[in-house]
Formats: sequence, structure tokens, C-alpha cells
Amino acid sequence: MRIRLPHWICFALISFLPFLAQAEIYKWTDENGQINYSQQPPPDRPAEQIQAPPPPPVEPDKAQQEIDNLIESQQKAAQQEAEQREAEQATAREQQLRDENCQIARENLLAYQNNPGRRFINEAGEVTRPTEEERQQRIANYQDQVDTYCQ
Repeated sequence: MRIRLPHWICFALISFLPFLAQAEIYKWTDENGQINYSQQPPPDRPAEQIQAPPPPPVEPDKAQQEIDNLIESQQKAAQQEAEQREAEQATAREQQLRDENCQIARENLLAYQNNPGRRFINEAGEVTRPTEEERQQRIANYQDQVDTYCQ
């Protein structure tokens, strides 16, 4: 069995909750002249009860707009952070690819510089040696690749 309260009773209870939640605050001075604040008065000396001011009134529409603005700004910040992380990852992948290409270009350049009698298998399956002019052209191409990828 479920008990249903009329809406006006719920509203009345909710309206009085802030008054019930206020704690008593006491101000008192100790034997050293130090001012203290506490929720209970000291038993051995007089204390002044301080009335806390009521909370400022809040307009529901304005409060909801502030909440919506806060949520929107948090979503934008999260999106910007995700985009920045993605850009950093893309930059790291590009750098890794450049490093790999640099290593390959350096290895190819060294292979041509240190091995003038290098042989190759052409498309027909025949073993051939490049002419000195072709070798120097390939060395120049690999040097350009080294210059491009190894900055």
C-alpha cells in the first residue's frame, strides 16, 4: 500500500526544511582572549548565539540557466580536451612514421654508398648491376629522403 501526500503538504514540508537545517552557532572568548566559534556553547563561560543570515533567494529559472550554462561549458571543455588528445596522438603517429622512414632512408643510403658492386634482380628475374650513373642517382635520391625524413 502506497501513501500519497497532497502536493501542498509536500511543498510545505520542503519550504520549512532550510529552517530546520540551520545549526546554532555560538561565539565566545576563552581565557587567552581568543574568539572562538562552535556549535555548542562552552559550559564554563557565557556565549553569544549568532543568527546566521538566511540564504539568498534563488529564482528557479535563473538557477536552471546557470546549471545549463555550467553543463555546456563542461561539455565544451571535455570536447576540447578530447580533440587536443587526438591531435597529440596524431602528431605522435606522424613523428613515429617519420622516424621509421628516416631509418629506412639512412640504411638504403649506406647500402649504396658502401657497396658499389651491389646486384639487383629486375622484373624479368635477371641479376643485374646498376651503372655508376644509376648508382649515383639512387644515392642522391636516398640522400634527399634522408634530408626530408631526418629533420
